Amino acid sequence: MADEDNQCAHEICTCPTTEDAEYCSDHCKDADDQDLTEISCDCGHTGCGAAMAA
Repeated sequence: MADEDNQCAHEICTCPTTEDAEYCSDHCKDADDQDLTEISCDCGHTGCGAAMAA
């Protein structure tokens, strides 16, 4: 799992980010901007949320 300082800011996402990025993907940024509630993250990265169920 990612260091908390470099973890995606989307509440349910477990993906790491780069030092200068708040979110791992546009999906996570948009989900937070739109105040979406998700059961599992759908960012599409391997090992995160919906990608794990596939």
